[in-house]
Amino acid sequence: MKQFIGVLILFVGTTLTAVLVLRIWQLPSLSRMVLLRGGATLLVLSLALGALLVAWFFFFKTPTADYDLRVGNRAHPKRILPPGSE
Repeated sequence: MKQFIGVLILFVGTTLTAVLVLRIWQLPSLSRMVLLRGGATLLVLSLALGALLVAWFFFFKTPTADYDLRVGNRAHPKRILPPGSE
């Protein structure tokens, strides 16, 4: 997730830098309205993604549920014993 956010930040930064360079050279670039609509679209998509992530972790089990936390410092998968061998 950190890598995805990092790539997204780099992409947005590169895009804004390109728009700034186009403005410096007075070349026709995107209009302000197009940029605002694009920003609003990204905001809606990011809110939807956040809501989906919250719903995912709310409705599904925790990732640590399949590991035995009492054994050592590393994550060990829980041993699945055959029925009646406890």
